[in-house]
Amino acid sequence: MAVSVFGLISANWAIASIVYALDHFNMVNSSLVLCRIRGYIIHVNSMCFRYTIILMCADRYALCNSRIAIRALCRPQIAYRSIGILLVFWMVVSIQLLIWENIENKQCGVYGIYGQIFSFYSLIFTGTIPISTMISLSILLMNALRQVRSRVQPLNSTRGLNRRDIKLMRLVLVEVVVYTLCTFTHPFMSIYTNITNSIVLNKTAERKQIESFISFITMSLLLYLNYNTTFYVHILTLKTYRTEVKQLTLKLMGKLKQIKQTQWAALRTVNQTRAEQQAQIPPTV
Repeated sequence: MAVSVFGLISANWAIASIVYALDHFNMVNSSLVLCRIRGYIIHVNSMCFRYTIILMCADRYALCNSRIAIRALCRPQIAYRSIGILLVFWMVVSIQLLIWENIENKQCGVYGIYGQIFSFYSLIFTGTIPISTMISLSILLMNALRQVRSRVQPLNSTRGLNRRDIKLMRLVLVEVVVYTLCTFTHPFMSIYTNITNSIVLNKTAERKQIESFISFITMSLLLYLNYNTTFYVHILTLKTYRTEVKQLTLKLMGKLKQIKQTQWAALRTVNQTRAEQQAQIPPTV
């Protein structure tokens, strides 16, 4: 749920302003206050999105670990506290954007020396640490699953793995793969853009077009796509989720059909009442 909420806020807060600016006045690129607030909110939620996936990997690994002390960490209370600490941490760290994000050439972003530093910061905290940690925990998780399946003891004990736990682990692994594919190019493109903008002063129009297209793919399309894949990952990975979505859809369709039938019945009643009233009126000479 936390991953979905963080992804939803990141995607909508980022994309809504871009879509609105297509045929309206772009307030983000004109107001420094809105520019910094938008960047701050997007950064906080996007970083929480990434590191909550890491917490999911750690939680699934703790669940199937053979050590009781590590399995004890797999509790809802630990999850709530971890998400809260994560949110507060990135709210504090991201204050930098409220101070140094700026508008240049009518474009909101990070520029100058801070832009270069922020590029390496993104490489470390957006690419290197999340991807390497997710892959490492995924490998540990798969090894732990093999060990669990090779045990002779039954798995129906209190801390044993049931079918639901296995499905959640599979879901986490798929989300790690999707995140890696959508994110690993973003930090490198950010570094390249900031460095070349400082070194190369006169870029050709063709080069600018190519860089703009690659930047759109890596820093917009794939990055925002990552925040919107949760539903599709769930529906392609979990059969129970597909069943629940189908039941919810049929339930909503049934309610809409019932509302429509009620409206038609009310309309027929009104028409019938009018017809009866008109029939009772004597004809005028």
